[in-house]
Amino acid sequence: MHTTATRREFLQGASAVGAGLWAFGPAAAAAAGPARPDVLFIAIEDVSPHRFGCYGNTVCRTPHLDRFAAGGLRFAQAYTNPPCCPSRTALLLAKRPETTRVFGNNHDWHKTCPDALTMPRHFRDQGYEVLRCGKMFHGSFEDDASWSRVINPNEGLPPPARGRKPPRGPGADIQARLRAEGKDPKQLPGGSPFSYGPSGRDDLDEVDGRVAEQGIRILRGRPDDAPPMLLCLGFHATHLPFHAPDKYFEPYPPENMELPQNPGAGPDGMPGPGVFREYNPHTPEQWREAIAAHYACVTFVDAQIGRVLQAIEESGRADRTIVVIWSDHGFQLGEQFLWRKGPLRDHSNQVALLWRAPGVTTPGSVCPSPVESIDIFPTLMQLCGVPLPDDIEAASMVPLLRNPAAPWKKGALMTGAGGRSIVTGRWRYNEYPEKGREAAELFDRQTDPGEFVNLADGPEHADTVARLAALLEGGWRACRPE
Repeated sequence: MHTTATRREFLQGASAVGAGLWAFGPAAAAAAGPARPDVLFIAIEDVSPHRFGCYGNTVCRTPHLDRFAAGGLRFAQAYTNPPCCPSRTALLLAKRPETTRVFGNNHDWHKTCPDALTMPRHFRDQGYEVLRCGKMFHGSFEDDASWSRVINPNEGLPPPARGRKPPRGPGADIQARLRAEGKDPKQLPGGSPFSYGPSGRDDLDEVDGRVAEQGIRILRGRPDDAPPMLLCLGFHATHLPFHAPDKYFEPYPPENMELPQNPGAGPDGMPGPGVFREYNPHTPEQWREAIAAHYACVTFVDAQIGRVLQAIEESGRADRTIVVIWSDHGFQLGEQFLWRKGPLRDHSNQVALLWRAPGVTTPGSVCPSPVESIDIFPTLMQLCGVPLPDDIEAASMVPLLRNPAAPWKKGALMTGAGGRSIVTGRWRYNEYPEKGREAAELFDRQTDPGEFVNLADGPEHADTVARLAALLEGGWRACRPE
């Protein structure tokens, strides 16, 4: 049970300016010390933390992210609202989908929240130079007015030296068939075409290589007397189609890729007829090819992030730069016989979240508490001495950065797939309002980490269901410490 003092500390952490947190923070600045810290925020699309070595994957190679985690704080259970647009809107407005009404990728927050203050704009208003290269908001819903400057990834760089190799996979097959039939090859069910393969290009021919290059140029050219900076870099290669330079595919021969262990699978790991759709991988060969291609893209993005992190070290500003690495949501590679993102399951809702805040985080530390990515920018504000807006629906995680074992919220909340969910350290509880309470799901994530066995109807779990249902009904305010 959390104490009254715990809740007081939580609320103070959610609203107080971060005086004294940094040797060079606002308190030091008042005494003629160095300026407020810079911030590097890195967003990666469509990747579950289960693909990173620092989260336990022994096949996918992420040496730079693993090294970064070893030098900072890793959140073992961080969650968001998939898919991309709800997740990023919640992050960048610090408001929840129930408020923004952004539940899908076609929902424009400008229409539902026309007067909303974005978190980058708030940093800008408080004296930060706010720079973006790559994706932050979703698609056409970017908000260029929030930024001091938006850098095109191609700015000052020559055109790609090579064209892209033809893709493989079910999406490529369907598109070829549609073209042959004189139909629109872009109109595919299931979202982006599920295609993949080596691109035949060099790193700097790819968009993510160019995003990294722009970040490196900014970091290397930053004068010492420049104002504090929030630099946001968005990496995209882990989003379909899965294309990366050929060398990143070499560690991942498809025939060596292991398929997820799903109950009900046949001897070849496949489900029964009709479970996999044609527009997704639907043969064992395609399944292994898709896993290998996604891993190749993860390793490619890892290499680009490594280049940026090295530039920070070489700039001499590492001890005054907060770095946050975040994935916007997960991506299922056949877990539970599901592809892509959206379902209320860990491989879809869980995100990678790594922090390095010099003087605050402890190298190699891990926070076990379920946390929410909506709280990232309030945390940065407290660390940087930026006052928090009054109307946000988030809180600063600085108490957890200081002490990863500190008491925290009663659970992480998320919406998606027509339902809503809460995750605690042990349980995931899902409700689907249109289907009624009989469609509820309860998973014991300690004994069933794959979230396969629904315990919601078991009489022995009635108290757990009632408690978690009450928290869902109470929303984020009900999840604060008592």
